[in-house]
Amino acid sequence: MHPPIEQPFLFHLIGGLLRFLFVFGGAFFLLWYYLKQTRKPVPVAADNHDHVTILPLRLQAYERFVLFLERIHPSNLVMRLNSADLSALQLQSLLVRTIREEFEYNLSQQLYISNNSWEQIKNAKEETIAMINHASSGLPENATSSDLVKGIFEGAVTRGKLPVETALEEVKSELQRLF
Repeated sequence: MHPPIEQPFLFHLIGGLLRFLFVFGGAFFLLWYYLKQTRKPVPVAADNHDHVTILPLRLQAYERFVLFLERIHPSNLVMRLNSADLSALQLQSLLVRTIREEFEYNLSQQLYISNNSWEQIKNAKEETIAMINHASSGLPENATSSDLVKGIFEGAVTRGKLPVETALEEVKSELQRLF
């Protein structure tokens, strides 16, 4: 037979087991609660707040790029900047400088549009400048601004759909997909 177990030893053993279960049970509960909280989806109110902040900025970016593309469309650009007292070289310089300045003014708005739209806008800018330079390259030194305008319009007609028009369609389409 075994000698009887003393009461204080039994109480110490049970007390130690209870402390062990309490400490590790509490740690397990805290870890479970933490993981449960980190896996929760973002509340709609916080997402809505971001949406309310970002949406006006995105709309402004689309608006500014539509305006930019309309302003650099060869017909609009020429009608706005052409003057009878300019030479073809002066008008060419003015057109190219205006396109680049307008582009730089809207450069930061690329944050709010897709990469595809941004590439289309950059392509439209470069192709419009190339079209102006191409129209200017075939002119004599003493050509007038009217000669350059005629060359730009002929190039636009020959080309068909301009990159500015393609980019404008893409930006409008992207904006419609947003809503």
